[in-house]
Amino acid sequence: MTVTQEWETIFRSNTHISLWPWSDLVSYVHRYATPRAEYQRVLEFGCGAGANIPFFLHLGLDYHAIEGSPTIVARLHERYPKLRQTIIVGDFTQSITFNGLFDLVVDRAAIQHNATEAVRRAIALAYDRLRPGGKFIGIDWLSREHSEAAHGTRIDSHTRRDIPARAFKDVGTVHFFDEEHLVELLTSVGFRVQFLEHKVHQVVIPGGNDRPAWWNFVAVRS
Repeated sequence: MTVTQEWETIFRSNTHISLWPWSDLVSYVHRYATPRAEYQRVLEFGCGAGANIPFFLHLGLDYHAIEGSPTIVARLHERYPKLRQTIIVGDFTQSITFNGLFDLVVDRAAIQHNATEAVRRAIALAYDRLRPGGKFIGIDWLSREHSEAAHGTRIDSHTRRDIPARAFKDVGTVHFFDEEHLVELLTSVGFRVQFLEHKVHQVVIPGGNDRPAWWNFVAVRS
Protein backbone atom coordinates (compact mmCIF):
# COMPACT_ATOMS: atom_id res chain seq x y z
CA MET A 1 0.00 0.00 0.00
CA THR A 2 1.06 3.59 -0.65
CA VAL A 3 -0.47 4.50 2.72
CA THR A 4 2.48 4.82 5.05
CA GLN A 5 3.02 2.99 8.31
CA GLU A 6 3.47 6.32 10.08
CA TRP A 7 -0.28 6.93 10.38
CA GLU A 8 -0.96 3.46 11.77
CA THR A 9 1.70 4.15 14.41
CA ILE A 10 0.22 7.58 15.12
CA PHE A 11 -3.27 6.21 15.70
CA ARG A 12 -2.01 3.33 17.82
CA SER A 13 -0.34 5.90 20.07
CA ASN A 14 -3.55 7.98 20.26
CA THR A 15 -2.11 11.10 18.68
CA HIS A 16 -3.69 13.22 15.92
CA ILE A 17 -7.11 12.14 17.23
CA SER A 18 -9.43 14.83 15.88
CA LEU A 19 -13.01 14.39 17.07
CA TRP A 20 -14.81 17.57 15.99
CA PRO A 21 -15.89 18.21 12.38
CA TRP A 22 -13.56 20.56 10.53
CA SER A 23 -15.31 23.92 10.21
CA ASP A 24 -14.21 24.60 6.63
CA LEU A 25 -15.50 21.21 5.52
CA VAL A 26 -18.85 21.90 7.18
CA SER A 27 -19.05 25.31 5.50
CA TYR A 28 -18.08 24.02 2.07
CA VAL A 29 -20.55 21.13 2.12
CA HIS A 30 -23.38 23.46 3.15
CA ARG A 31 -22.40 26.00 0.52
CA TYR A 32 -21.51 23.84 -2.47
CA ALA A 33 -23.19 20.42 -2.02
CA THR A 34 -26.75 21.66 -2.16
CA PRO A 35 -29.60 21.04 -2.59
CA ARG A 36 -29.15 18.11 -0.23
CA ALA A 37 -31.29 15.75 -2.33
CA GLU A 38 -28.62 15.86 -5.05
CA TYR A 39 -25.69 14.99 -2.73
CA GLN A 40 -26.79 11.94 -0.77
CA ARG A 41 -23.94 9.46 -1.29
CA VAL A 42 -20.61 10.65 0.07
CA LEU A 43 -17.11 9.14 0.13
CA GLU A 44 -14.38 10.45 2.43
CA PHE A 45 -10.71 9.78 1.76
CA GLY A 46 -8.74 9.28 4.98
CA CYS A 47 -11.42 9.72 7.61
CA GLY A 48 -8.88 9.33 10.45
CA ALA A 49 -10.56 9.20 13.86
CA GLY A 50 -13.90 10.12 12.30
CA ALA A 51 -14.11 13.83 13.02
CA ASN A 52 -16.46 14.46 10.08
CA ILE A 53 -18.69 11.41 10.48
CA PRO A 54 -21.20 12.95 12.95
CA PHE A 55 -21.69 15.88 10.58
CA PHE A 56 -22.53 13.66 7.60
CA LEU A 57 -24.76 11.40 9.67
CA HIS A 58 -26.59 14.45 11.04
CA LEU A 59 -27.35 15.41 7.44
CA GLY A 60 -28.74 11.92 6.83
CA LEU A 61 -26.21 11.12 4.10
CA ASP A 62 -25.10 7.69 2.92
CA TYR A 63 -21.55 7.83 4.29
CA HIS A 64 -18.56 5.82 3.06
CA ALA A 65 -14.87 6.13 3.92
CA ILE A 66 -11.52 4.62 2.98
CA GLU A 67 -8.86 4.81 5.69
CA GLY A 68 -5.36 3.33 5.71
CA SER A 69 -5.08 2.55 9.42
CA PRO A 70 -6.59 -0.77 10.56
CA THR A 71 -6.40 0.40 14.17
CA ILE A 72 -8.53 3.48 13.69
CA VAL A 73 -11.00 1.67 11.42
CA ALA A 74 -11.56 -0.97 14.11
CA ARG A 75 -12.29 1.79 16.62
CA LEU A 76 -14.74 3.43 14.23
CA HIS A 77 -16.55 0.12 13.73
CA GLU A 78 -17.02 -0.08 17.49
CA ARG A 79 -18.28 3.47 17.64
CA TYR A 80 -20.48 3.23 14.52
CA PRO A 81 -21.51 -0.43 14.14
CA LYS A 82 -24.00 0.46 11.39
CA LEU A 83 -21.08 1.68 9.26
CA ARG A 84 -19.02 -1.51 9.40
CA GLN A 85 -19.58 -2.14 5.69
CA THR A 86 -19.01 1.45 4.59
CA ILE A 87 -15.88 2.38 6.53
CA ILE A 88 -13.09 0.19 5.20
CA VAL A 89 -9.32 -0.22 5.37
CA GLY A 90 -7.80 0.57 2.00
CA ASP A 91 -5.51 2.68 -0.13
CA PHE A 92 -7.39 5.46 -1.90
CA THR A 93 -4.41 6.01 -4.21
CA GLN A 94 -4.79 2.50 -5.64
CA SER A 95 -8.46 1.49 -5.77
CA ILE A 96 -11.97 2.18 -4.54
CA THR A 97 -13.75 -1.09 -3.88
CA PHE A 98 -17.22 0.30 -3.18
CA ASN A 99 -19.80 -0.32 -5.88
CA GLY A 100 -21.52 2.50 -7.74
CA LEU A 101 -20.93 6.20 -8.13
CA PHE A 102 -20.87 8.92 -5.50
CA ASP A 103 -22.43 12.37 -5.42
CA LEU A 104 -19.68 13.86 -3.27
CA VAL A 105 -16.07 12.97 -2.48
CA VAL A 106 -14.33 14.84 0.34
CA ASP A 107 -10.75 14.94 1.54
CA ARG A 108 -9.56 16.89 4.54
CA ALA A 109 -5.75 16.78 4.30
CA ALA A 110 -5.39 13.05 3.61
CA ILE A 111 -4.28 12.79 -0.03
CA GLN A 112 -1.46 15.24 0.69
CA HIS A 113 0.45 12.58 2.63
CA ASN A 114 1.67 11.09 -0.63
CA ALA A 115 4.19 11.90 -3.34
CA THR A 116 3.08 13.42 -6.64
CA GLU A 117 2.21 10.30 -8.63
CA ALA A 118 0.12 8.85 -5.81
CA VAL A 119 -1.66 12.20 -5.38
CA ARG A 120 -2.43 12.16 -9.09
CA ARG A 121 -3.84 8.61 -8.90
CA ALA A 122 -6.07 9.49 -5.94
CA ILE A 123 -7.51 12.51 -7.73
CA ALA A 124 -8.16 10.39 -10.84
CA LEU A 125 -9.97 7.79 -8.73
CA ALA A 126 -12.11 10.49 -7.15
CA TYR A 127 -13.09 11.68 -10.63
CA ASP A 128 -13.84 8.18 -11.88
CA ARG A 129 -16.15 7.38 -8.98
CA LEU A 130 -18.19 10.58 -9.06
CA ARG A 131 -21.39 10.86 -11.04
CA PRO A 132 -21.50 13.55 -13.74
CA GLY A 133 -22.01 16.82 -11.89
CA GLY A 134 -20.72 15.31 -8.65
CA LYS A 135 -18.25 17.31 -6.61
CA PHE A 136 -14.86 16.82 -5.02
CA ILE A 137 -14.17 19.02 -1.99
CA GLY A 138 -10.62 19.34 -0.69
CA ILE A 139 -9.93 21.06 2.61
CA ASP A 140 -6.59 22.15 4.14
CA TRP A 141 -4.31 20.92 1.37
CA LEU A 142 -0.89 22.33 2.22
CA SER A 143 0.45 25.25 0.21
CA ARG A 144 3.96 25.76 -1.12
CA GLU A 145 3.82 29.07 0.75
CA HIS A 146 3.72 27.21 4.07
CA SER A 147 6.77 28.06 6.16
CA GLU A 148 7.71 24.34 6.34
CA ALA A 149 7.47 23.67 2.59
CA ALA A 150 11.25 23.73 2.06
CA HIS A 151 12.19 21.74 5.16
CA GLY A 152 12.83 18.03 5.63
CA THR A 153 14.01 15.58 2.98
CA ARG A 154 13.03 16.20 -0.65
CA ILE A 155 11.09 13.36 -2.33
CA ASP A 156 10.05 15.18 -5.50
CA SER A 157 9.46 18.78 -6.57
CA HIS A 158 6.38 19.13 -4.32
CA THR A 159 6.92 16.47 -1.66
CA ARG A 160 8.95 16.34 1.54
CA ARG A 161 9.27 13.94 4.43
CA ASP A 162 10.76 13.95 7.93
CA ILE A 163 9.95 17.62 8.45
CA PRO A 164 11.25 18.50 11.91
CA ALA A 165 8.53 20.99 12.90
CA ARG A 166 6.24 19.82 15.70
CA ALA A 167 3.10 19.94 13.54
CA PHE A 168 4.65 17.43 11.13
CA LYS A 169 6.34 15.18 13.69
CA ASP A 170 6.25 11.52 12.63
CA VAL A 171 3.70 12.03 9.81
CA GLY A 172 6.11 10.96 7.07
CA THR A 173 5.44 12.19 3.55
CA VAL A 174 3.90 15.64 3.05
CA HIS A 175 2.88 17.20 -0.28
CA PHE A 176 2.79 20.98 -0.82
CA PHE A 177 0.73 22.50 -3.65
CA ASP A 178 1.11 25.74 -5.55
CA GLU A 179 -1.82 27.04 -7.60
CA GLU A 180 -0.53 25.88 -10.98
CA HIS A 181 0.26 22.40 -9.69
CA LEU A 182 -3.08 21.94 -7.92
CA VAL A 183 -5.16 23.19 -10.83
CA GLU A 184 -3.21 20.99 -13.25
CA LEU A 185 -3.74 17.91 -11.08
CA LEU A 186 -7.48 18.52 -10.99
CA THR A 187 -8.11 19.58 -14.60
CA SER A 188 -5.85 16.96 -16.18
CA VAL A 189 -8.26 14.20 -15.12
CA GLY A 190 -11.33 16.17 -16.23
CA PHE A 191 -12.40 18.22 -13.21
CA ARG A 192 -13.64 21.80 -13.56
CA VAL A 193 -12.49 23.95 -10.65
CA GLN A 194 -15.56 25.73 -9.28
CA PHE A 195 -13.90 27.46 -6.34
CA LEU A 196 -10.34 27.78 -5.06
CA GLU A 197 -9.30 29.45 -1.82
CA HIS A 198 -5.81 30.11 -0.49
CA LYS A 199 -5.47 30.62 3.27
CA VAL A 200 -2.35 32.11 4.86
CA HIS A 201 -2.14 32.54 8.64
CA GLN A 202 0.28 34.78 10.45
CA VAL A 203 0.67 34.63 14.21
CA VAL A 204 1.17 38.19 15.47
CA ILE A 205 1.55 37.45 19.19
CA PRO A 206 3.84 35.83 20.27
CA GLY A 207 5.19 36.07 16.76
CA GLY A 208 7.79 33.81 15.24
CA ASN A 209 8.55 32.47 11.79
CA ASP A 210 5.61 30.09 11.43
CA ARG A 211 3.47 30.88 8.39
CA PRO A 212 0.91 28.13 7.81
CA ALA A 213 -0.82 28.15 4.42
CA TRP A 214 -3.44 25.87 2.85
CA TRP A 215 -5.77 25.44 -0.10
CA ASN A 216 -9.50 24.69 -0.09
CA PHE A 217 -11.27 23.85 -3.34
CA VAL A 218 -14.40 22.59 -5.00
CA ALA A 219 -14.04 20.63 -8.25
CA VAL A 220 -16.88 19.37 -10.43
CA ARG A 221 -16.93 16.27 -12.58
CA SER A 222 -17.94 17.18 -16.12
